[in-house]
Amino acid sequence: MLASSTIHPWIQPGKYDLASEVLQRFGWLGLRVTGASMLPAVWPGDVVTIHRSRFSEVSRGDLVLFFRDRRFFVHRVLEVSGHSLLTRGDSVLGPDPPLSPDELLGRVVSITGAGGTRAPSQLGAAGYLVARAARHSTFVSNMLLRLHARYRQILRSAPVTAMSGPEAVWSN
Repeated sequence: MLASSTIHPWIQPGKYDLASEVLQRFGWLGLRVTGASMLPAVWPGDVVTIHRSRFSEVSRGDLVLFFRDRRFFVHRVLEVSGHSLLTRGDSVLGPDPPLSPDELLGRVVSITGAGGTRAPSQLGAAGYLVARAARHSTFVSNMLLRLHARYRQILRSAPVTAMSGPEAVWSN
């Protein structure tokens, strides 16, 4: 299991600057997640939409995007205190080092994945239990990832039966 929910594992020079500029200029950014630390709230392959947010706009339970050690991370805010945030991936044992206002890039406002687009939210009882199991067992994490991959494969092979604009789109 990956120790973090990375957006892209190997950031090339300039990608942070580009992401930061897009957030500053347009106020939002969409990035594809590659890590597994936010299971079951965010899955590898999901696209998160981030809105530029000030430190004062972030609350406990929010999912935030930050940049550290040449990587982007999306983790949940556990605690907001004065001039730092305490964050952790839902399926990671320990919290991250405190996050400074300079590291915060924005707040996740939507997650688009195999099941469609949804708002980020607190984990319910079932989600909490799944995250806790994944936190303590690599076997559980790997099984969840395999089941999710199979689910995505099934969705891709099913024909689309609803209109999605002026013409129907079919996959076969």
